[in-house]
Amino acid sequence: MIVVCPSCQARLRVNEKALSPQNPLISCVRCHAPIKIDLPVAARTASEESTFVFEPAEVGWIVVHDEFTESQTLPLKPGVQVIGRFSVSKPCEVMIRSEDRFMSRHHLVVEAVKSKEGSYKYWVSDHPDCTNPTFIDTYPLKRGTTLELVDGVVMQLGKTKVTLKTAAAAGTARKATETVLNTDFAKTVLF
Repeated sequence: MIVVCPSCQARLRVNEKALSPQNPLISCVRCHAPIKIDLPVAARTASEESTFVFEPAEVGWIVVHDEFTESQTLPLKPGVQVIGRFSVSKPCEVMIRSEDRFMSRHHLVVEAVKSKEGSYKYWVSDHPDCTNPTFIDTYPLKRGTTLELVDGVVMQLGKTKVTLKTAAAAGTARKATETVLNTDFAKTVLF
C-alpha cells in the first residue's frame, strides 16, 4: 500500500503484511516523523494498492524548559489530552516528571483540532480538578477560560515552565527540543 506522510507529504510504499495491530507505526524515510498506520479492515490482494492519508501520530510537543526540572519533550496527539505531573496512581496522557507540588497531576486540558485547511489549532483550559495556578506567557489562566495556543507559547504549570512546539513549525521532536533549549528560561511567576 502507499501512504502519504502528513508532515512532509512524501509518498511511502508500505508492506502492510509487515505491520501488526501491536506495532502500527512506521517512520517517514524523508522527515523521520512517526506515522500511525490503521490497517485496512477488508482483506486486500497482494497486487492491490491504495493511497491513504493518515493523521500524524504527533501534532506537537510540550517541551519542559526551566531551572528546576530536567528537560523533557512530550508528544501531543490529535484530540483531547490532559497534561499534569507524573503519577502512577492518577495517570494522564501527558505526564511531566517533576517534583513541583504546585503542578497538579491533572493540570491542563489541551485539544489539538484539525482545521478545514488541514492545519492544527491548539486549545487549552484548566482541568476541572486542578486547584493550582496556570500562567500563559506570564498571564494567569482564568478558570473556565479556553484559549488558543500558538507555537512557542510558554505555559507555567505550578512552578514548572513548558513550551508548546507545533509539528507545523518544528517538524520533528528533536528540532522542537533544540529550538526550545536554545532559548533562555522564561521568568518564573511567583504566587
